[in-house]
Amino acid sequence: MKSVTIFLIAVLILTGASCKKFLAAYSQNQTFLQSVDDLQEVLLGEGYPNSQFWHDQAFMDDDAEHNPVPRFNNIEPFYQFGMHFWQQVPEVKSDGTLSDIYGRYYSGFYKMIAALNSVLFNISQMKEGNASRQKLQQLSGEAHALRAYYYFLLVNTYGKPYRAATASTDYGVPLKIIPEIQSAPFPRSSVQQVYDQIISDLLEAEKELDGFNETSVVRVNQALAQTLLSRIYLYQENYEKAVIYADKVIAKQYRLRDMNNWVAGTPFVTRASPELIYTTRSGPYLAERMADISLGSLSQDTYRVSEDLLGIFSQKDLRWSFFFKKAGTGDFLARKSGEVQQIDISDLSAFRLPELYLNKAEALAILGRNEEAIAVLQELRKNRFKPADLTVIDLSGAPLVDFIRNERRRELCFEYHRWFDLRRYGVNSKYPFGKAIRHPSFVLDGMGGRSLEGYYELRPYAEEPSAYVLTVPVAEIDFGHGVISNEPRPIRPLIQ
Repeated sequence: MKSVTIFLIAVLILTGASCKKFLAAYSQNQTFLQSVDDLQEVLLGEGYPNSQFWHDQAFMDDDAEHNPVPRFNNIEPFYQFGMHFWQQVPEVKSDGTLSDIYGRYYSGFYKMIAALNSVLFNISQMKEGNASRQKLQQLSGEAHALRAYYYFLLVNTYGKPYRAATASTDYGVPLKIIPEIQSAPFPRSSVQQVYDQIISDLLEAEKELDGFNETSVVRVNQALAQTLLSRIYLYQENYEKAVIYADKVIAKQYRLRDMNNWVAGTPFVTRASPELIYTTRSGPYLAERMADISLGSLSQDTYRVSEDLLGIFSQKDLRWSFFFKKAGTGDFLARKSGEVQQIDISDLSAFRLPELYLNKAEALAILGRNEEAIAVLQELRKNRFKPADLTVIDLSGAPLVDFIRNERRRELCFEYHRWFDLRRYGVNSKYPFGKAIRHPSFVLDGMGGRSLEGYYELRPYAEEPSAYVLTVPVAEIDFGHGVISNEPRPIRPLIQ
């Protein structure tokens, strides 16, 4: 009976509104999770990322360009049109209708958060009984870390970037950390409130996960919590703490992988990599969305690496060979984790050790500790260049920070960083940065051909900040009867 109950709950969690009615029938004293095994089943099945994980956001920045597939007769609409081209309504498809995919991600995050809230609530109840405290501690740590991660993604997608001077009044996302189902929709919390909750959850996770899952890359562990803390503190411009938490992870068992000893054509980011800290279980999305269109007909539009990104790589940079593949069309495609059949991790959501070196280097540079910053950066770069090609870095101040940011872009491209980085650079209090981004637009003729029709341009954050915030889906706005609203985004025409 218990397994049937959990199965029904899992199904209802995935069906949205019916889940709310079902869970509303349960009071705090009528828990549907009866054992540690029940908790783990819900955590693994409903709390961890799944195949619906939020990935299309990865193509809004300056690292990717639309690379549509020439088709005969039946021309499918471009589902990510509104997002990729920064339209006023980002969920609009190229045919003018609304995408049924866009809204799944927003609601999907909150469904996973709801499952985690239930797990955490029931853990607190079981601690009063005879359940294994050690196992409960582990599950609690995983749930806290995952909830923090989802709120990090939500607030950096649907809320404003963190700016200390205005974070307490800037709009974030609805914050819900209790298991009870309420009929009234939750309003947006401030960016500061969301970040405070993220940090609180991560600090709990850091304590609770000490000694658990240390060698796993698919179960959350202490290193992931510390990696996220380093990232969060960097976003908040709390540079001393960003360094402290970077050092905690660097001191662990992870090691940088030396490209001087790697074979070209072999996947570089893999589950066996000594750099890998954690990967979600959502599959080879990047390789599928950057398909080689020269190989034949495809069912969906694809992307290619932008000329802008390729232009910041030195030809002597070994990453050029290991991160990209030249297609038959001459386009470059991202292949850090290999071809689809080779990939054994999520190729868009990997947490890797190089991020910690880059977090630390950026924080030290902004603190004015230039020599330390350069030393940290060179530790990474000596694994990315042949010894004879490793150049000396003789920079300080803004030029050094710019160099580190470009190094971050090179190393972490297509790993869920660049769009968020562009947002935070735009509001940085000491070294603000912004740039215009252009995405080319193609027209398909229905005869197996295509032609360039123009481009769409996104101006720097300082000039149009609302364009760097995705709108909460229309269906959610309608359901909430105005409790949640979106800031108007600018109209963006095609430039020919």
